[in-house]
Amino acid sequence: MKPLDEMNNIERAYVLARLFPENLKDLISFVQKEISHFREKQEDIKQAWQPHSLITANYWYSLIAEIEKVIESFNVQLHRNPKIFSEHLFWGHNSIFMTHCLIRFVECENPHHSLKVAIELLFGVKEVVSIEFKEQTEE
Repeated sequence: MKPLDEMNNIERAYVLARLFPENLKDLISFVQKEISHFREKQEDIKQAWQPHSLITANYWYSLIAEIEKVIESFNVQLHRNPKIFSEHLFWGHNSIFMTHCLIRFVECENPHHSLKVAIELLFGVKEVVSIEFKEQTEE
């Protein structure tokens, strides 16, 4: 196995999937929840998106669309096969949204300690995108 700092995101995801195959279904389910959340709040999110950020709202939603296609195409194979999970969900720019989802999974789902530690070790602890909504006041 390569040293961690020499691994790409596909290799990191493969390690995670091989170590925790019983959790892949829960991870995919959480990704679907995140996608639903982003779709439901799409207009609000696009309005709140920082205009000069590195990742644009349109780009973010293109990543979501790509992940939706992968989930639709591979469905149960994603949680049955670590290679399919890692190669398709973490290929190229898909890994940006998937890394975000893994970090959110740790924050929201309170996974088993060893899964939490593995995700943090392999993918970090900082969300890729953080959106702050400001309350509008009537003047």
